[in-house]
Amino acid sequence: MKPKYKFDLMTKINTTNNKIIMKTMLLCLFLSISFALISEKTGWLDIDWKLIGIPALLVLQIIIIGTALKNRYKKH
Repeated sequence: MKPKYKFDLMTKINTTNNKIIMKTMLLCLFLSISFALISEKTGWLDIDWKLIGIPALLVLQIIIIGTALKNRYKKH
């Protein structure tokens, strides 16, 4: 007996909007790590490596809040 509703997780995750969000987060994380490595090598800044993921999380929060506001005030 087949289930009545088919739920495919990969089709929910693998959308173009989610790909853009993931690429943005990875880019932000890459930039944070490269900035930390350069500033550590030059001695310009002392970086706490535990805080390196915070910019990527901030970008994710901004994207989520922006999407929620856009969906809330969408014209029908």
